[in-house]
Amino acid sequence: MAPSEERARELLAEAHRSVGQLKASDAFEPAKEALQIFRSIDDQAGAAQALRPMLAAQLERADFKPDEALKFVKEEAGKIKRSAKDGRRAEALMQLAQAEVHLAKAEAAKALQMAKEAEIFFQRDEDWPALADVLLEVVAPAQLLRGDGKKALDAANLVLDVAQKVKDPEVEGRALALVSSSRFASKVEDGPVAARKALSIFRALGSRIREAATLLDLARGYLGTQDSAAHDAAREAMAVARSAGSWSQVGLATQAVVEAQLQAGNPQAALTEAEEQLSLLRQGSPDKSRQQGIASAMSAVVVATSALRGVDEGLKAAKRFVEKLREEGNTRGEVCMLHKLATMSPFPDYALNTAQVALVMAQKAGLPHEEKALKKTLTDLYVAQGKIDKAPNRREALLLLQDLGRELEKKDGEKFDDASKNLDGYWNALTQNDIDATMQKIISRDPPAYLAFLKAHGANAEVPGEKKATEMQGAGLQGKIGQLKTGPLEHLYFGFRASGIAYGPRYRCNVLPTAVGGEVMGTVGVLQLQDISDDWERELQYNPSILDCALQAGAATSYYSTNP
Repeated sequence: MAPSEERARELLAEAHRSVGQLKASDAFEPAKEALQIFRSIDDQAGAAQALRPMLAAQLERADFKPDEALKFVKEEAGKIKRSAKDGRRAEALMQLAQAEVHLAKAEAAKALQMAKEAEIFFQRDEDWPALADVLLEVVAPAQLLRGDGKKALDAANLVLDVAQKVKDPEVEGRALALVSSSRFASKVEDGPVAARKALSIFRALGSRIREAATLLDLARGYLGTQDSAAHDAAREAMAVARSAGSWSQVGLATQAVVEAQLQAGNPQAALTEAEEQLSLLRQGSPDKSRQQGIASAMSAVVVATSALRGVDEGLKAAKRFVEKLREEGNTRGEVCMLHKLATMSPFPDYALNTAQVALVMAQKAGLPHEEKALKKTLTDLYVAQGKIDKAPNRREALLLLQDLGRELEKKDGEKFDDASKNLDGYWNALTQNDIDATMQKIISRDPPAYLAFLKAHGANAEVPGEKKATEMQGAGLQGKIGQLKTGPLEHLYFGFRASGIAYGPRYRCNVLPTAVGGEVMGTVGVLQLQDISDDWERELQYNPSILDCALQAGAATSYYSTNP
């Protein structure tokens, strides 16, 4: 190895360490220098490897907006000489870089699609470090983002196998952290066990920011299971993050502590904690990390205020914070607080206008995750007003519905399940006619075969005995829950939608609806508020979403009992 190449490899390793330790900004200079060296010696694969941490740094520093980063990486991918000796590997590395940018844009499905060929290539080539990168940086996080805990767990477990081959403790620790998050997401036991193993590794490595991130994930997992251990995990995360100077994590930990206190029925303690942490975060130079922490702590104050003193007082606090964040030039914080105002306001027009302002700000500032969340809220608001054609998610929902129809037509089970999962969060942007136009014409070609396929994939659809295929309710897609049998919950709501009942995200609270033995009209429904529900909604003693959802499993079983 020539001295220049050896130097480039050292710089590349330094850049990757910075990204792995959640300090992407620090990766810019070594990655840039490594890129220059690799290009000077015509090493395409090396240049592709150096581009990845450099892009991560530029995105974190806001040198690039995500759309600009994607355009740049596509242009670089087009320059690869595929006929060269390292051409195929360089191409796979550029596919990984594009997948990472798609994930930064909150486009989980596109990220997975782009990463697929790279994963196959690295696995076939036994390039274990690169395979670990694909799984750690894209596949598992993307599956978690789209809500598929099982597939995220499969990817994380595969990384654990790869970690034994690369003998890298950081890879093992990150894989274990993902295993923990995936187990919590898929409601599998032993999530805390994997997290504790990851914490031991990060502590041994001295990686305080990774330690704090794992503790935060552990706290969120405990919160999802209503476990009182959430408070201790969040407090520990806060202490570790503060010692590392990671102020954005301090803010996130504050939110977790507040939610844990509210779950325990301690709203006064929650508010006291939130106000104290906000005050501490304000003591210091307002760098980007501190700005993010301040915005998160303000959000925690609003939630705790709403729980203790009522929603009106929470709204007042949110309005004050919007003005303060605007004065400080904290655009991300202002966008998030405006979104909170939109979800809390009792006035539809005000909520709509506020969310629209926040969406424009998010788009201009290049904040893809905030943009995605705001589009969901605006879609809910437009649907509630009967103006579905104005819903920002409608176009994407129609495209996703077409994807679902194509996979149904081909009877490709795995791709059908993926297409169905991709529609989560988009069903309320579709109408009865949309579903009929896409699905019914396919099912009518061979009703028994297509309905059998749907039943095998959780819809439990049947042709009512006295009706023709063209007269079936929603093409026979009404979800029917059999005795002690469950299926993917998206099919339950797909069934309601196909029958003309358009439940939005806040009214999809069934976690595990199950018919009870042979009892007529008997059900057990396990209910849980969706993530889209704002924090103040969770504190209502009688939440309208939960009350409605309590009837849904019974309605589905009633349909089953009258259509055996």
